[in-house]
Amino acid sequence: MITINSDSLEITLDLLKSIDFKQHNVYFNDGTYSYQVNGLNIQYEDFEVNGMFQRLETRFQLLLNGADHLEFYFDRGQIKFSPRKATTPVTDIGMPPEVAPYHF
Repeated sequence: MITINSDSLEITLDLLKSIDFKQHNVYFNDGTYSYQVNGLNIQYEDFEVNGMFQRLETRFQLLLNGADHLEFYFDRGQIKFSPRKATTPVTDIGMPPEVAPYHF
């Protein structure tokens, strides 16, 4: 089990690109709640320079449990987040059941 947050996204990005989310448990903690990560989508920008095609990764989207997502990108070495509607559980359930078996 791996728990990441906004501060660790940049250093865990290579891991997130290669991990099998169906086999391993990865969670994103936004400071108040831990969401299970179901996948990573990468948006590319393709362009041609002097007769050669290049592809750059421009934006990333973490697919979170419950059809929610977190979109982010890098601008001059700093991570930037696209606006996201804050959602909280309807009731205070304490620790999410997905995380509870791994809590010690």
